[in-house]
Order: sequence, then structure tokens, then C-alpha cells
Amino acid sequence: MNSETAVAVVGVGCRFPEAATPEEFWSNLDKGVVSLRDIPAEDLRRCGVSAETAAAPGFVTRAGWVGDPELFAAEFFGYPPVEAELIDPQQRLFLEACWEGLERAGHLPNGANGPQVGVFAGASNSTYNTLLQYARARTEGPAAFDDLTLQLGGGVDFMAPRVSYKLGLRGPSMAVQTACSSSLTAVHYAVLSLLSEECDIALAGGSGLSYPSVGYQYQPGGVLSEDGYCRAFDIRSTGTGAGSGIGVVVLRRLADALADGDPVLAVIRGSAVGNDGAHRPGFTAPSPDGLASVVAAALAVAGTDPADLRYAEAHGSGTPLGDQVELRGLIDGLRAAGGRPAERGQCALGTVKANIGHAGSAAGIAGLIKAIHVARTGHLVPHPMFEHARDPGVLADSPFYVPTDLEHCTDPGRQVLVNSMGLGGANASVVLAPPPEPVRPSAPARPVVRLQLSARTRTELDALSRLLADEIDQDRAPAGDIAHTLRVGRQDFTERRVVTAPADRLAAALRLPRPPAARTVRAGTRRPVLAVTAAGERAEEIRTALLAALGRRTEQHDTVPAALPADAYLIVVGEAEGRPGRYVIPAEDGADLAELIAAALADAWLHGVPVDARAMDDGTGRRVTLPTYPFTRRRCSALDDSVFDVPGTAPQEPARPSTPAGRPAGLEGELIALWEELFGTGGIGLHDTFGALGGTSLLGLRMTLEVQERYGTLLNLHRTGGSQATVARVAEAIRGASARTDSEPTGTADAALIDADLALELPPLARRETPPGTDVLLTGATGFVGAFLLHELLQDPGYRDSRVYCLVRADDEAHGRRRLRETAERFRLPEPDPDRVRVVTGDLRDIAEICESYGDGELARRIGHVVHCGAHVVFTEPYEVLRPANTLATYHLLGWMRRHGIADISYISTLAACGQALGSEGRLLERREQPLDPDAGGYGISKWVSERLLDQAERDGMRVRVFRPGLIGGDTATGACNDLDLLWRLIAACLAIGAHPADDMPLPVAPIDLVARAVVRLGREPGSVGRAYHLVGEDTTTFAALFAELAALGAPTRGVPVAEWARLAGRRALETGDPVLSTMALYETHDLDTPRVDVESRLWRPWLDDHGLDPRLDGERTLRALRHLAGRPAFAGLLTDVTEGAAQ
Repeated sequence: MNSETAVAVVGVGCRFPEAATPEEFWSNLDKGVVSLRDIPAEDLRRCGVSAETAAAPGFVTRAGWVGDPELFAAEFFGYPPVEAELIDPQQRLFLEACWEGLERAGHLPNGANGPQVGVFAGASNSTYNTLLQYARARTEGPAAFDDLTLQLGGGVDFMAPRVSYKLGLRGPSMAVQTACSSSLTAVHYAVLSLLSEECDIALAGGSGLSYPSVGYQYQPGGVLSEDGYCRAFDIRSTGTGAGSGIGVVVLRRLADALADGDPVLAVIRGSAVGNDGAHRPGFTAPSPDGLASVVAAALAVAGTDPADLRYAEAHGSGTPLGDQVELRGLIDGLRAAGGRPAERGQCALGTVKANIGHAGSAAGIAGLIKAIHVARTGHLVPHPMFEHARDPGVLADSPFYVPTDLEHCTDPGRQVLVNSMGLGGANASVVLAPPPEPVRPSAPARPVVRLQLSARTRTELDALSRLLADEIDQDRAPAGDIAHTLRVGRQDFTERRVVTAPADRLAAALRLPRPPAARTVRAGTRRPVLAVTAAGERAEEIRTALLAALGRRTEQHDTVPAALPADAYLIVVGEAEGRPGRYVIPAEDGADLAELIAAALADAWLHGVPVDARAMDDGTGRRVTLPTYPFTRRRCSALDDSVFDVPGTAPQEPARPSTPAGRPAGLEGELIALWEELFGTGGIGLHDTFGALGGTSLLGLRMTLEVQERYGTLLNLHRTGGSQATVARVAEAIRGASARTDSEPTGTADAALIDADLALELPPLARRETPPGTDVLLTGATGFVGAFLLHELLQDPGYRDSRVYCLVRADDEAHGRRRLRETAERFRLPEPDPDRVRVVTGDLRDIAEICESYGDGELARRIGHVVHCGAHVVFTEPYEVLRPANTLATYHLLGWMRRHGIADISYISTLAACGQALGSEGRLLERREQPLDPDAGGYGISKWVSERLLDQAERDGMRVRVFRPGLIGGDTATGACNDLDLLWRLIAACLAIGAHPADDMPLPVAPIDLVARAVVRLGREPGSVGRAYHLVGEDTTTFAALFAELAALGAPTRGVPVAEWARLAGRRALETGDPVLSTMALYETHDLDTPRVDVESRLWRPWLDDHGLDPRLDGERTLRALRHLAGRPAFAGLLTDVTEGAAQ
């Protein structure tokens, strides 16, 4: 080997049993962890292995499996769920590992304009796709085996090309198939491709994943061991263990890697491949001669003397013949290599199969990744379960010994040999050396460090920030090198964040990313505009540096342009006023020139301007290994129960009555029968919705009680879809398959829609030739909050001369006016002034078209402020149902406003759109930027996504105010409240049955008249722009405290456990048929969608104090609202006695 033929390992990506990262894998090896575990009995049963078979003598259920093989970042890689499900999990995970390997190496995964990247990979045969073909063949016959979709998803030929396609890599892309030695052979050919300059970077590795794991029947003399363990070179070993794994290494020519400051983990000095030929007992039997020749050739290519070897990673099959042949081949190979001979017992010997089992086509890459750790650190890791050598005399006279404890080799010249043997005689050997010292200087230390992070979604960006903070706390790399790596070695995504802080404060700023240390923007693509208004040498230096990074096509000016398109980003060198979408560099500033330019380019990048980081290369800065992208991975599996329907293996159950023709058997069939009984109709299907069938709250209650009695499951119908619940979804909930976790806040369908809506691009904000109008557009005017907003808009002195245009769902204007009058009457408000109110008829979902067509452009001319209150307010529906009226309507409304240059909007959101930020100490902070609460319902999510659209709208000049009410109390004067609100239905139900849930949850609430007045008054104050107001009282009452006050006023109830309260309400509902009780019996207190934490609400406090207003909900105000409800037909039977008996 010389400097021109050495190849550097600069990155690793992997998935091994009990190790999802290289660091976890290496740590397990140091500790001697054996990651072979018993396959769960349920998994075996599902795959057709009966309990009797699993317990039979000689049946082995121990294996090493990769965690969560069915999970995949399908959305990240642009795969629709149906297509992702048809791709073999080992190929999906290999794609993820390749991305991670490139990120760990500090190189952009997208090579469209960068170096040529090759992919060399081998894969085991696909159990997964064989099962899919088998399932289809049972219905489609032999034609199923010609299904191109399944062939593409599982064929080993397509794994490497899939990586090249999805990552945009244009170098060689080939499958390397030599059975167990495939992945190490792939490394050999990747090295040759690099040295022949076919590519500049190479990905090499393989996948070996048998999914699902099914166990096996031990066969004496076979390959697999008697107990599932692999005790290679030990006399007790009876074979190998069933393992799995995915691994890939990123390779570069050593000279290139050192010049670019890559993180060199180890150096490949040489490699060789060959076959045993015909001189062996059989096709599957190995030959010591063939192996020895390949080992000797690898050492010769490497220029390594056997005396320099300190560790040998063996194939280590664990079979008596395999161990004997390999040990003899390794000894003979070292003897045949020439050079200084190895001394007896100088070289440690081991195999990773003892830790993770046999990983099939990934066995070689698993051994290589282990050997990289040995070469880099000098850790001679223990060989687990080794006690007595199979051939003690041969081993004792050889250069090898087997370490049983972690040892440390401090020899800087240590060399490592890796060997892999393929069934069929294909051998591969690689020689590794420790990494050399870096030659490229680290980035210079600066008082302030600037980190650039980006991700597809805000959730993933926050996760990446936390991972990076944890890494910085480890203090493994200089902050300047971390910044350099993020700048040159990461893909740019839409959600962007720039964190600027001294090195010792970066971690804290990343964990709590808020201004001024952290700026976060959802960036569209912006084009750069450069205005150099200053003269002199310094200004020209700045111009030259900026153009090198921004591109020569950058639009240039000598003065600040008076107007620019919305997609332009302006950098001014000279004197100018700072404003959004503009960055000013003072030309005469005495600050460091490089720092000024770096700050400007970071800001440009933050706002979506493409920046060529290579143009900023000053010859310093090393790439360092950093946390990789935090994929959002979801279940992608086409293996349903029908695939595993093996005759004779299903557990025997008592015979059930036969089901009608066409009705599913099992749980789904039983639920269909129940639904048909409840609804009094036949022909109900799996996916017919509860609402479409005519479901009522009383029917829902009856179904819930039946399900609880039959299956022991307390079903929450509303969390199972509400009106969109189906037999299929109820069955899924009963089985527990739909239980949500913190990492999966919504269903897969909702999650995909959320990410799609976060990616929506708003049109540019037009510049008006005439001043905006002075009238107001109000949406949601016939709703509870909207009615009070209309009243306040008509009363407010600031809008005395303004019209209010109300969007109303109505047949015509007369019908719309009648709806406005009826709503006002219902809530005890005066009739809206017909001279100042204009009715705009139409549905909220069509708002853009309606606004465009009304009065031949009248709204575009007259509207100066929009108060957007309209929404589909149902807390029990999923995001998919609420999206059109809530999220998409907001998007289209903003689009219409921006096309006509209407910049002012007040948006009525909700506290349900808030989540607890890191460092918030259990409070919902009163700020615009909010994390998505993992437990948020569909309504809260729809408002959260809408707020993100408003964030985008604000970036180029729109004036946005966000108002987040919590629970809404009755009018302080009249008690008028919304009889559809769950809060009032819950309180009424409690009073009616004389009991309340013993739940001390907080009630963040404010009266409706104060909420509406605050929106109108604060919404026209200049200081409200950019703010989010939490319209609740800071001194929040609690559920228990409220009922204590009511009891003191003559309306007593007793506190009972939540489950008992539900039973009481359910029994009374069934006795009376009362619709309010029927509804509330199905609810739990968390269905109020109100936060169970403290809520910060200080921003409206000065306004409340100035006007002597108190937003608290006390017993008196509650009784006033209940008396109002008693006059409503739905509540008359519940509340008449209660309100008459309470204190007046």
C-alpha cells in the first residue's frame, strides 16, 4: 500500500440486533453483549408455528433480529405507503443506513452537483417478498410470481440501484452476490472503483434480514446450532446462530479524505477476493487452500507483514468443519504472505457472529464494522462464550489467541485482518490500519459560533436540535468543526434554524430554540438580490465573496431597489434600513470581514437562498461525525393475517355460529352483527361510518357498553373516529393495535396530510397601488364566538365608519341575514345593524372563490382587515375530516389576501394548538412558535398547522395576530353561552346526576364577551402584530374548586372516580334517553381538549387591568350560564330543578 492506493473509511451506517447506530454496536462489542434472544411466542404463532411445535425437542426459537424492521421513513424518501409496503424491509433499512452513513461522513446525500458516488451492495434472499408472492399465488396462481412490483421490491438486483435513485447518486451502482461474503466482496469492488477513479465516494455493504423470524428445527451436522448460539472456535459449538443485520461503509481515497478533513475511522490498506475452486469435498464445503491464497493476496496488496497483525475478524461459522477449515486457512495464509512472520499468540481472533449471529449477506460488513472499531480504538473486544478451544493444539501453535475480556492494543502500527467466506466458495479478505493524524486544520475558534440546521418538518427539526445538543455536551469535537460540518455536509430542507451563541451556550440554545439565539424559518426558495451602495475596497471584497457563494446570476444593484418581488431576498452592502427579507452589511464596520459575510450568508440560507458553502472554504474546518437525521418512521408492512394462514396451525377455539355469506369471520363479523342489531338494518360493511349510518350519541353509548361487556374493552368512540368510526377501526381499537405513543401522535394518514399541508407554499404578497380598504371581513359570524365578535366590531369606536362583511353559509342574502339575527337572539345579543353588515353567502371551504367573485371585486377593494374565526369545531374528529374547513380554508383565505395585498389578519386559534416546549417547566408559553402536542386531537392539529401557515405569511410583510381562547365561559352580564360546548354539557350532566368526576384538572377559561372584546380591541393595536394572546385567566380555577363553589351556592354534587361517574351518566342516559347525558357518558375529562398544565396569559393582562375586567370563572358566573342553558330545549329537563334550587 502507498498513499495513492489507501482508501479511507469515513462513515458507517448500520442496523444490528440491539444496536441501531455504530456507537451502540461498538459499545455492545466492548461489553461482550450477546444479542440473541427468544422469538416472542405471539410472533411464532402468527407465522404458523404452533405452541406444540415451538416447545418440541430440537426446535430453536433463539435469534438475533433488528429492532422494528417494519418501520420505515417512507415519507422522507418519497414513497407512498402502498409502494413502501411492497419493498423488502432489508432494502428499506439499507436505504436509511446509506443516508446515515453519508451524513456521518459529512457529505451531502444528494450528489447531483457534487462528487460521483458509487453503490456496491449484496442482499440476502427476501423472505418478506416470498411470503407476499405466496399469498398472491393462492388467489392469482403462478402469474403472481411474474408480478414486476414484487420483483422490484424484493429482488436483490435492485437494492443498490434503489439507493442511487433515491439519493441522486450517479456513480457505479451494482449488486454483488456471493452469499455470506457478499458485503465484504462489495467493499473490495468499491475500493477498486475508487482507485480506478470511476467514483469519488463509494457506499459498500449489504443486508441480511430474515423477516419475520420463525425459528428452526435443529439438524445435527447442519449449519445452524443446537441452541441458537454461535460459539465459534469453542469445542461446545454446534453451528451458527440465526442473526440479521444491515451495514454500509462510506469510502474515499485517503488523500482526498485527508485534504477535505473527513472523519477517517480506519484505512483499508488492501483487499482480495477469490474462490475455492473444485478442490474441496463439495460445493458448500470450504477449502483451507482457497482461503489461504486470498488472505495472502490481501496482505500482499496491503504491504502488511503478518508480524504487524494484532487482530483477525474471522468468518466464524461455528460449525466443526467450518472452524477447522478457517483456522487452518488463516494460519496458512499468514505463512504464505511472506515478510516478517507472525509470532505465536500475537494476534487476537474473534467473530461478530458470537454477538449477533449470522447476518447472511451482511455477515462480512458486520465483521468489517467491528474491525473498524478495533483498528480505530485498539480495543480487542472479548469473544463471548468462549471457554475451551475446539482444536487446542492447533490454536496454541498458531499466531492467534481468543480474548475473553476487553483488552487494549496501544501499538500505533497495529493492523487488522477481516475474513468472510461465502457458501459456494467465494472468499474475501480486507486489511485495515488505524486512521492517520488529520492534515487539515480545525476551524478557528471564534467568540460566537453559528450552526445551521434544517429538516422536513418542525418536529424533526426540534428532534435534530436536541440530538445535536446532546452531542455538543459530550465535547467530542470543536464547535467550529461542528458548524463547518453542518454547513458543508448536510442536505437543505424547508424547516431551517440558525443558532448563534458562544460555544459553551450552544447546547442550551439548541434545547430551547428561541430568539435571539435561535431563529427558525419555514423557508421557500428565494432568489438573491445584492445591492452594493457603498464604495471602496472593503465593499468590493464583500461583493466578491457574496457573489462566489450566491452565484454569478445574482441580481445586482448600485442602489436599494424601491420594490422587489416577494420571492427576492435582498442583501445590502452599505447604509439601509433593516426590514424582513433584507440583510444589511455596513461597509465601514470595523468587524471581522469573514464574520460579516458568514452572518449574511447564514441569514440568506435561513430564508431559503441557495448558498454554495464550498465558496466559503478557507482551508480550515474538519468534518466531524454528528447525529444523523431523526427519521419519522412508520409501520409499512403488507403482511396481514392472510399471508400466515397456514392450514392446521391456527389455535383451536370453540366452534362459533356460522356467519352470513359475505360477512367477515372473527371480531369484525361479530361487530358487524352488533352494528346491524343497533341500527336495525342489514348489509353494514367494514368501512361504513357511524355518522353516515345515522349514529346518535345514545346509539354510541349502547355500542360502547356492549363492547365493554363482550370484550372487556372500555371503548372511547370519539377517539376511535367519532362520526367517522367504522367497524374496522373499532376492531382495531379493541385489539389495541391503534394505541398511540409519544412518537406517533397521529395516524399514518393524518401524519402524511399534516406534512403535506406544512409544505404548502403561499403566493407572494402583492404590492397595492391604492391604500387598503377600511372594512372588515369576518368568518364564522353565525357561530358562538363569531356572533360576539360581530357585536364587538359594530360597537368598537375604531370601526365606527366601517362595514363588516360576514361570510355566512346560506342560500341567499336574505337567508344569511336571517341566520345572523337568529344567532344574535340565541345568545341574547342585539340584532346586527343591517346598514353596516353585508352578507357574503357561501361555504368556508370555498372562501377564496367566494371572495374573488363577490361584487365584482368589491372585497378586494374594501377589505383592510380580516378576522378569521370560522372553523369546523368538533374535538372528536380526526385531522383528515377537519382539514378542508380549518386548514385548507385558512390557506386559501391567505392566498386571496396576498394576491390583493391585504396584509392584516386576526386569527382565532385555540389553546389546543399549543404544546409544552423544552424548558417551559410544565407551562404553555405565550408565544407564537409552539411544538405540536403529541396528544393533540384533530381540531388542535388543524389550528396548529394553520398557525404555521400564518407564520409563513408573516415573513414577507403580513401583519398577523393570533388569539388562543381556552374554554369559553358565558357572557358576564347575561350568562349566554354555547349549549354545544362540552364544558357546559359536562357541568349540566354532573348537576343532573348529583355527582362530578373527582378530577382536579385546571379550567383555563374566560367569559365570551371579554374574549370577543379583546380580539377586536387588541387586534387593531400596532403592538399586537406578531403576538399570540392566550385569552384565559391566569388564576385558573379547577374542576373540583368550581363544584365546591356551586355546592356553596345551593347546587351540591359528590365527587366520584371518573369511571364510576361514566357508569352513573350512562345508566341515567339509558333510563331517560337524554341526548346530553348520552353524549357525556361517552366522554372522559381529557376530551375537553383543554391542557392539563398551567397556561401563561400575561399579554392581555394590562388591557384587562386598564378596563377593570376579571376573566375568572366562579360559581356565580357558572350559575348565570346554567340559567341561560335551562332555557334551551336540550337542557330544560336537566337543569330546571337545579337552577331553581340554587341561590339566585
